[in-house]
Amino acid sequence: MVDRTDCSVSIDGRDITSALLPRLINLSVTDKAGSSSDTVSIELDDRDGEIMFPPTGAKIEVRLGGAPVFRGVVDEVRSSGSRNAGMVMTITGKGVDTKGKAKAPRQRHWDDKDLKSVMQEAAKDAGIDDVQVDDSLGQIKRAYWAMQGESFIAFGERLARENGGTFKVSQGKAILAKRNGGKSASGKDLPTVRAARGDNLLSWEITPDMGRPRWKETKARWYDPKTATWRQVEIDIPDDDAEADFSARYPASDGGEAKAGAESRKDTAEREKGGGSISINGSAEPQPEALVTLSGARPGVDGTYRIESVAHEFSRGSGWVTRLEVKQPQGEAGKDGRSTTDAGR
Repeated sequence: MVDRTDCSVSIDGRDITSALLPRLINLSVTDKAGSSSDTVSIELDDRDGEIMFPPTGAKIEVRLGGAPVFRGVVDEVRSSGSRNAGMVMTITGKGVDTKGKAKAPRQRHWDDKDLKSVMQEAAKDAGIDDVQVDDSLGQIKRAYWAMQGESFIAFGERLARENGGTFKVSQGKAILAKRNGGKSASGKDLPTVRAARGDNLLSWEITPDMGRPRWKETKARWYDPKTATWRQVEIDIPDDDAEADFSARYPASDGGEAKAGAESRKDTAEREKGGGSISINGSAEPQPEALVTLSGARPGVDGTYRIESVAHEFSRGSGWVTRLEVKQPQGEAGKDGRSTTDAGR
């Protein structure tokens, strides 16, 4: 049974829930790891065109069950209609204002700085004062960093890919967290979510062991000017079924960059081993990068997975459903330990 909890929406601090709910067709909020911003979409029955257009850039907040699930700004408002289907207004919002300085391309470089300092200074240029960087990522130091005609958002996404992190701007805050770390950027453990058949589990569709290319080792080269030789970083990937190695196409600028790149590819390989989706009763608890434990589905599927994205869907008819896109199977996921005799009973 889905949760038919309360939903509330405010724009520029004014609660519009009572006017919105009678016309609500569907409300969806998406929070995805590695995506630069959370998003919200609100579909409304716009019969007779009586709904006023909210201004783009207006602050919008959505709460489900009393908990905030989205804070951001109105990005665009779209009207659609036809003679037979009626009229619909769709309000979309993002966690970052796409008209702000965070989207402006910039040219800048830093010498002998750690990643945390670089992110703080780049964020300040983009009008963002609140920056949270994972401690292990923040300590990474390079002789040279550069923004090459990139916006702050594009710069943060690139640094996250290169160094094994996930980046986003949300609620006026820039966040660079460790990929597969299970922690927030502030270092706090993210709560593990439970999805149990017969309790809060609504449905699942999971491939716990995918046959796509997998690697047993990742390698990266760099040139050491002190010894005038090419050197190589090699990092093992724990995957008993993999046989191939992955070698970076282009050399890194130094040993630190080579190691960070190799570790980032290791994290990606572990994450892409399997995945799927899990739907549960509406809950504000799940967060990207946290773990979810699935139980009661079946042997080989039950186990622990990494949450890639969280999508909240709410409508008057269906109530509140939370859908989790999951990857990185762990524990018993992908392992059916039953004997042939047991499985056939």
